[in-house]
Amino acid sequence: MRESVTNAGIGALVTVALSFIPFSSVAGGAVAAANHGGSYRTGLWLGTLAGVCAMVPLLALFLPALYIAGLLGFGIPPGAPGYDLFLALVFSFFLLYTVGLSALGGLGGVWVKGHTDWNLDANRWL
Repeated sequence: MRESVTNAGIGALVTVALSFIPFSSVAGGAVAAANHGGSYRTGLWLGTLAGVCAMVPLLALFLPALYIAGLLGFGIPPGAPGYDLFLALVFSFFLLYTVGLSALGGLGGVWVKGHTDWNLDANRWL
């Protein structure tokens, strides 16, 4: 269990470090699952856990940016009647983007580990 949490943390760190690149969640989930090894089910679980761990610091940056964008006139301003629905939709897409793509990356990481000679060991990079 401890090794799983450590690998998910490494995957989350990769996701946050590469967050300026689109679809960095896929890379984080792949690194987490490739480090751990195992079945596709394990890879899906580790990718999801890495996405949840990465979502916390990314959300801390995303919420103030969303609020400032609303104040500047982009999207729906914070005082509008549909603002709660807007926030729910934006958060749903953020959750799907971060956690969903990380889970998909976990599946890809297991596939890469099993079918190629690529070395995705994060200890080489960090």
